Amino acid sequence: MGDGQGQTYVSARTWVSAWVCPELQIVYRIERIAMTGFQNLRVLLPVLTSLLFAGSFVAGKYTTVELGPLTTSLLRYVIALGVLGLFIARSTHPVKALTVERADWGAMALLGLFGVVGYHYFFFLSLRYTATANTAIINAFNPVVTGVMAALFIGERLTRRQYAGIAVALLGVLTLLTRGNLTTLLGLDLNRGDGLMLCAVLCWVVYSLIIKQLSQRYSGLTITFYAAVAGVGQLLGLAIAERWWQQLTLISWPSLLAIVYMGMAASGVAYLLFNLSIRQVGPTRTASVVYSLVPIFVAALAWLFFREPLTGPMVASMGLILLGVNVVLSQPKV
Repeated sequence: MGDGQGQTYVSARTWVSAWVCPELQIVYRIERIAMTGFQNLRVLLPVLTSLLFAGSFVAGKYTTVELGPLTTSLLRYVIALGVLGLFIARSTHPVKALTVERADWGAMALLGLFGVVGYHYFFFLSLRYTATANTAIINAFNPVVTGVMAALFIGERLTRRQYAGIAVALLGVLTLLTRGNLTTLLGLDLNRGDGLMLCAVLCWVVYSLIIKQLSQRYSGLTITFYAAVAGVGQLLGLAIAERWWQQLTLISWPSLLAIVYMGMAASGVAYLLFNLSIRQVGPTRTASVVYSLVPIFVAALAWLFFREPLTGPMVASMGLILLGVNVVLSQPKV
């Protein structure tokens, strides 16, 4: 391992301390493993990130029975905001991490609107009407749509090979939406939940494009923190329509634990692991592993917790989407 990488991980050590909670002690140990130079163990970083992200799909399914989508989003991000704030407080330069130019306040508000409010509203609502694995498979389509929109609106160039990957992934989405019968498109007889998850994907695409611009000036932690601040502020007003304070009095222990998991593990610890993986493994390989493994983990967890079957069209669509995603994310050989 080079000196530069070693310094990166030393600074990461000061970014979060091991005594905060048991989950972060695990993260700290994983980080120390990565620092020791055992190359084969570095793959644990994106794999564990995928598993934590996958858990949020199952946890979200539990909350849909008792809570509205806006209320669930609010509770999740109140907890996540506390975790992210703790990360900033333990960072090397907390004041710098909290500094945002006034000209970018509007962009941060849009991150909250699309990445926190919009995405999670459609995501949690979709879980009421479709299989848990379906939402994860459609969610894996994210980088493909983002690549297309980036080419259209911010001038990023895609190769012919990447366009071919987009076509393959799109075929996978259509296979899932039509349950393997593409003639269903003629009658627009599609599952409501799948359509809602596609709306969530579109919200995340807008969120991703805004991040592409802001990441030139701010760290990922700063952007994520202020997106959460903006999202919580908006949700406090929007969730009034669901009378969120009344729902709190009826919440069960499974739903409460699911929200805590989503706030701490999926939005907090997984964020840290994802960034550590990018530093150690690289952004392209991290994204490829995460987007490939999350649907597989979700399908396994959905069967384990809800006995949801994995059908032929689901397997076929998952294979096509993951193949297309990996082609889109692949770097051209020089």
